Amino acid sequence: MSPKPRHAPCPPRPARRTLAALALLAHAACSASEDTPYRPALPDAGPADASAEPSLLDSGLDDSAVACQSDGAIVSVDPDEDWDHDGWAIAQGDCNDCDPSTNPGAFDVAGSGSDEDCSGGVDDEPGACDGSLDPAANEAEDGARALGLCRFVEEFPSNPRARRWGVLSARWRLADGTDGMHYASHGVLPDFGPHVHPQEGSALLALSTGTARRPGDLAFQPPAASDMETSCAAPEGWPKSSTACPSPLAPSSIANDSASLELRVRAPTNARSVSFRFSFYTAEFPAWVCNQYDDFFVALLGRAQEPESNVSFDGAGNPISVNGAFLEVCSPQVAGGKPYGCLLGNAELVGTGFEASDDEPRGHAATGWLETTAPVIGGETISLRLMVWDGGDHLRSSTVLIDGLRWDVTAASDAGTVRVPSPK
Repeated sequence: MSPKPRHAPCPPRPARRTLAALALLAHAACSASEDTPYRPALPDAGPADASAEPSLLDSGLDDSAVACQSDGAIVSVDPDEDWDHDGWAIAQGDCNDCDPSTNPGAFDVAGSGSDEDCSGGVDDEPGACDGSLDPAANEAEDGARALGLCRFVEEFPSNPRARRWGVLSARWRLADGTDGMHYASHGVLPDFGPHVHPQEGSALLALSTGTARRPGDLAFQPPAASDMETSCAAPEGWPKSSTACPSPLAPSSIANDSASLELRVRAPTNARSVSFRFSFYTAEFPAWVCNQYDDFFVALLGRAQEPESNVSFDGAGNPISVNGAFLEVCSPQVAGGKPYGCLLGNAELVGTGFEASDDEPRGHAATGWLETTAPVIGGETISLRLMVWDGGDHLRSSTVLIDGLRWDVTAASDAGTVRVPSPK
C-alpha cells in the first residue's frame, strides 16, 4: 500500500464504481481526520476493460463506498462495514479495510514502508522515551518506559480510533502481587558499570533483591550484605528446583526482598510475538551454588484464557537463578561441584558491585544479555510480571537488568530464551 499523502485532494466519486473507475483511485487518496475517513490509495491495477461487468467490484453500494485491494482484486467497501473483520471500519480509522493487519491498533513495523497503524505516516512508531528518567523511578510507568514501552492508553476509550496498543497499567509489587516493595529495589539506570549498556534508548530497568543501584549511587548497598526486610509467599507454583544441580535441594517457598514490575498491555493487532532482553547478576555465586538459598528471576506472562506461565528459562527448562545454565560472566572455577568455564569473562561485573572484593576475591557472576521471545495473539490484553526474589534468606542479593521490549509480526511457536550474540 502506498504511503498516505497528508493533503491530497479527494477526487469526485461516481455513484457506481466500475473496474476502470476503481483503478483510477490508485493515484488518489483523501487525508484522514476525526470526521473524514481516510480513502486509501491502491497499487496500480493495470489496464482496465471498461466494457467488463465485474460482479465483485461493481457492488452497487452508494457513492460513499471506498476501494481497497485484497489478494490482487479491487474491492468496494462500505465505510461502516469492517470488511476485513479486524475491529475497525474505514469510518473508525481503518486505512486499509482489506488488510486485517492494518488498523489503528497495529504497530508500525520499522522499515516496512507501510502505514500499518493508520497514523498518516510511514515507520513512525514512537521511539525511545527514557532519556530523562529519574534513576529512583518512583513511578512504575517510568519502569515501563525504560523497557521501551512508550504508549499508555485507556482500556475502554469511547472513540474507536483511540483503541490503540499500549500499556494499560503499571505497578510496583512484591512477588505475590501485593504492595510493600522497597523503594530502592527498583531503579532506572543509564548503564551498569562501564561495559553494560542499555539495549534500547538511554536507560534500562533494574530490579533487585538488594538495591537496584550502582556503586556511588544514592542508597546503594553492596550485594553481599543488603537486606530489604520484606517477605511474602512465592508466586503460585514456585519455587522450582534446578535439574542443573547434582543433588538439587528444595528451595524455600518464602520470597524475601522481592521486586516486581507488573504490567498490563494491549498487544498490537499485528503482533505475533513479544521479546525482551535481560541480564541476571547474583552474589549467591560462587559460595551458594546448588544450595537451598536460591535467588530467582521470573517473567510470568498471562494471556487470554490461559494461566500465566514463566517464559524465561534455560535450554533444560531451569529457571533463571544461580543454579541455571546461563552463568557465563565470571572467573573460571568449580562452584557447588559444577565447573564454570565463564566464556564471557568478568568484564561485565566491573563497576556493578558484583566484581571481586575482600568479601569474595573470586567475584560473583552474571548471565550476560539474554533474550526471551514468547507468542502473543494480536490485540489481546496480556499481563507481564517481571520479578526477582531471594529464597531462604535476606543476604547475598541478585539484580536483573531488563530492556529492549519489542513486538514482532513473526510468530513464535513457544517461549524460549537465547543468548544475544552482539549486545549493544
